[in-house]
Amino acid sequence: MSWFTQVAGAFIEAWDELRVHRVRVTLALVGIGIAVFAIVAVTGLGSITRQSSIEISERSSGRPASYQLTVSSEATDEKVEVYEAAYAAAIERYGITYQSTSGYGATRIQFVDGVADVESMIVDPAYGEMHRVKLLDGSWLTASDAERLAPAVVINETMWNRLGNPSMAEHPTLEVAGSAPTTAVVVGVSANIYPDYPEQLYVLSDAQHLLGASSGGGMMGGGGMMSGSFTDPLAAGAEGNSAMFPTYELWLPLENHEQLSSQIVRDLKAALGEGGAVEAQRMDYLAWGDDPFLAVQILVTAVGGIVLLVGTIGFVNLSIVTVKQRVREIGIRRSFGATGGRVFFSILLESVVGTLLAGVVGIGCAIVLLQNPLVQEAITGGLGLTDSVPFPVDAAVLGIVVSVGVGLLAGFIPAVIATRSNVIDAIRS
Repeated sequence: MSWFTQVAGAFIEAWDELRVHRVRVTLALVGIGIAVFAIVAVTGLGSITRQSSIEISERSSGRPASYQLTVSSEATDEKVEVYEAAYAAAIERYGITYQSTSGYGATRIQFVDGVADVESMIVDPAYGEMHRVKLLDGSWLTASDAERLAPAVVINETMWNRLGNPSMAEHPTLEVAGSAPTTAVVVGVSANIYPDYPEQLYVLSDAQHLLGASSGGGMMGGGGMMSGSFTDPLAAGAEGNSAMFPTYELWLPLENHEQLSSQIVRDLKAALGEGGAVEAQRMDYLAWGDDPFLAVQILVTAVGGIVLLVGTIGFVNLSIVTVKQRVREIGIRRSFGATGGRVFFSILLESVVGTLLAGVVGIGCAIVLLQNPLVQEAITGGLGLTDSVPFPVDAAVLGIVVSVGVGLLAGFIPAVIATRSNVIDAIRS
């Protein structure tokens, strides 16, 4: 109990000293508060920047671990049917939750100012979750949309602007031109992955034939086609080349993605028989090694650390000068029975309590700044995040730890100076 009393008394004494010298303390701690704000803010900034970079990458190439299955064998109607059946069986056998057709095509759309070819992404409902498709209005495609007589589509922001930004509540439509004209119903609007991206629409694989879009080879993602060419299915049928192996995309669990992808490829090759060349290519950003965005967070944290170091050195120097000016006060306290340990602990706690308060203020300012929607929009380049990034707890904890650490460092040397001073000499000074 006496130990607790001594500690509590030291804290109370330290607080009283801070109140007595509040002007001096405030001026001394401004730099520490700014330094803590800097390191916490840049740590939080690093988290938001990293999340933004990850989401942009995942919108384009899928979440870890995303694989694309392609077949390089000669396609016939019979082989395509066998491949599709084997794929469906493998998905059910291995319990794959997220999988989608991964194709592209071109759809001729009648706009007010003329007809234009629009890039068509041929997908399945799970694609939206796999690629973090962010909707500005309406809803994403569902399995029930395949039963519509008029095909349902999701258009991107650029195409929405060209149509005059109609509300989804008005059930806007698109006039599809070509050899088999039809009308498509717009059910949602997706945000552009990059600013000024060209017109693009998403359509379900079960409804692609209604738009005159045909799945093609080559790797693609939320950012659009990367290779291959657009194909008109009616023209392809006229040439007798309508048979085409579909391209599938899988989002596999990180813990066993390599084993799963190998098993699926093995099963598909076995179904195709001799000459069946099936390849599973990993697409997500982690395919290139460890998290490449971690370096960004480390860099900005290091910058904050340098700012904090400069502030700490200045506070230590000021604390030493301040203690030397209080030598007489400390001598009088010692003459009334204050032990060296009590004086040491008191001086040390003055510094810790002060820096802790400065740190709390700095952390609060950093939270207010980084949670501002305008700031987050500026950080993400206006693209927005599908997963909101709360203020990182580790940044706040780091701020508290740093504040206490700076207080201990800045208070230790002055506390040693105070306890080593001779009582008589201190009173005479």
